[in-house]
Amino acid sequence: MTFRSLAAALSAAVVALVAPSTAGAVSVGTSGWNWGSPTPTAAPLLDVSFSGTTGYAVGQSGTMMKSTDGGQTWTGLRTGVSGPFLEVQTVSPEIVTAGGGCSALLSTNGGTSFTRLYFTSTTCSQEFAGAAFLNGTTGYLALENGTFVQTTDGGATWIPKTAIPGAQPANGSGFAAGIWAVNATTVLAIQAGTAGSKIYRTTDSGGSWTEVASNSQAIEDIAMVDANNGFAVGNAGILATTDGGATWTVRNPNGQAQNVAAFSATQAIFVGPTEGGSAILRTTDGGTTLSNGVSTGVNPVQAAAYTSATGVVVVGEGAGGVAVSSDGGATFPASAGGDTIKASLGRLRFAPGGAVATGSDGALARTTNGGVSWTQIGVPTSEDIKDVNFPSGTIGYAIDTAGKLFKTTNNASSWANIDTGSTAKPNAIAASGSSTVMLIGPTGVRRSTNGASSFSTVKGTIASQKLTDYDKGGSAFFTWGSSALLRSTNGGSSWSKLKLPSSKTKISQVDFATSSTGYLRDTSGRVYRTSNTGSSWSQLTTVGTSTLSGMSFSSSTTGFLVTTRFGQTPDSAYLLRTTNSGKTWAPQLVWGDPVNTNGLLAGSTSYLLAGNGLLLYSTTGGVSGSSSSVSVKPSSTKLKKKTKIRVTITVKGAKQGDIAVVASQASGGSWTQQQVALDSTGKATTSWTVSKTTTYVGQWTGNENVAGAGSSGVKVTVGS
Repeated sequence: MTFRSLAAALSAAVVALVAPSTAGAVSVGTSGWNWGSPTPTAAPLLDVSFSGTTGYAVGQSGTMMKSTDGGQTWTGLRTGVSGPFLEVQTVSPEIVTAGGGCSALLSTNGGTSFTRLYFTSTTCSQEFAGAAFLNGTTGYLALENGTFVQTTDGGATWIPKTAIPGAQPANGSGFAAGIWAVNATTVLAIQAGTAGSKIYRTTDSGGSWTEVASNSQAIEDIAMVDANNGFAVGNAGILATTDGGATWTVRNPNGQAQNVAAFSATQAIFVGPTEGGSAILRTTDGGTTLSNGVSTGVNPVQAAAYTSATGVVVVGEGAGGVAVSSDGGATFPASAGGDTIKASLGRLRFAPGGAVATGSDGALARTTNGGVSWTQIGVPTSEDIKDVNFPSGTIGYAIDTAGKLFKTTNNASSWANIDTGSTAKPNAIAASGSSTVMLIGPTGVRRSTNGASSFSTVKGTIASQKLTDYDKGGSAFFTWGSSALLRSTNGGSSWSKLKLPSSKTKISQVDFATSSTGYLRDTSGRVYRTSNTGSSWSQLTTVGTSTLSGMSFSSSTTGFLVTTRFGQTPDSAYLLRTTNSGKTWAPQLVWGDPVNTNGLLAGSTSYLLAGNGLLLYSTTGGVSGSSSSVSVKPSSTKLKKKTKIRVTITVKGAKQGDIAVVASQASGGSWTQQQVALDSTGKATTSWTVSKTTTYVGQWTGNENVAGAGSSGVKVTVGS
């Protein structure tokens, strides 16, 4: 649902528009991770709005992007919202509102920071229906049940007005579907339902409403181009007004559309659904006649916006979600997005200049510019690539799921199939320099010192070990299986077995940041740290969750854990980050699809692989927004017997309604969590029954302006 206040807002000088660049840093809305592929974003985009050449696009997972060059390039904005934004309104280049679900935000500084509007919370009984602002202080907001309120101080306070008629979703008779401001006192509203749609109009700031249009078919969107002229669209066709919405006439009953973008009383673009996609229809005579549908790289298209008389931006799904026209919407570039990786991807490895990902059917995805862009390259095999290693910019090795080894000496321009002298199917491949190559597992290690011309089995303890993967910490190599961890300090020529946290430890993953300091994750979700090459291990007791699926560390103190859920939100890409060797963990929400197994690399630039092939990067450790802090305080820390206690969490930087998690781990047990909504002081109290010595931690993911944080652990002891 787009908003157009005055034609002057779109009267910027005509600029030459081209396809959007794949360069730039479009971040997710909830943390400091940027999209590398596809670009500008993998999020389905649902609305777009421009004021001149500055505009904003919004979509799923709290996505909000900004462009200052008519849609050619985009940057991402932190919204702190995990749900969808259905609407965006660009009042001016610096003033923008966005809303959807239980969230509505206002920015008066171009998206640098946001103010929550009215009802915003993580959960709500009535969802957002629309917002209409005249400037940074005066505006209106509506909820689906017809609630209609006004602010004159930028959302600090709200004045209740007469509800939009007929909007009673609880009774199934209708709901409010959007509002649009004609001027400071005149507002239009759509009431939709199973019986059709109606347009209501108020001329006294919501004191009273008058029905001005009614149709048995749906009316879905309105666009006003000035104080008099505008369009309404839906299954009812194309309607037009020339008197500020007081009356409406049907211009074209066949012009079905879900979104309208208008530049003038005669020039408009209509986005309508078709079988398997959507159509873009244009008019130059006020909607009486329409051009044939225009195809774009975006399918389906959800919304359109004018940046000038000839500049048009459309958003939706596919090919990065954005397409730009420089001829008024007559044509759009065939390649409007940056979806360059077509293969399903498996795992990530560091490579010179960036990283490389294994893929299906012989494919690899590689970045050499720190994750900003990715290129798909191919290995001559129809099997999936199991692992890959580039010890230099030109030399690389890859193994496929059939056990075949491939080598390139010309930066992947061509590959040679190498005979390993064995029928074993290795699980991983490691390289120490360009000539020394190791095939890891399934039993023992086979090693070459002549660039893979020949291999020999490494003798000793390692020869009988079942091995699944490897890691390099400093100058040392580490390899492990379920029950064994081994280390080499001579490039894999010989290996020594390291002590595990206990004789019962079953290893899931090992990550050494240096030759002596490393982390171990077991199959029960416990994480251990050693600073003396495994001579002793200490369990990290403040993680807050047992549902871990990965980890990666960039130094002895800093790194990530991957978890599949946070609180009551499962099956998403959540990370826990520490900068103090695991004393505290700050959660980050990256995306709605879980991180792949072995899909995270932590470094000065970190890389993440989610879903079937979504690639992201961060140069900030995933941190975005100002800092916050979390603490937990039990009502008692020393108990003589099984007792009920209260644990209060306090978050400095939070707002009322923000969600936080208090987690507990009884001695020898798994983590359990309680999800709570914080009050206006950033506090919430939880209740627990304690029968054994238990550790408590608190965590939250942040909000629209503030990064998340985690607390240190507080122990409650039971018994003498």
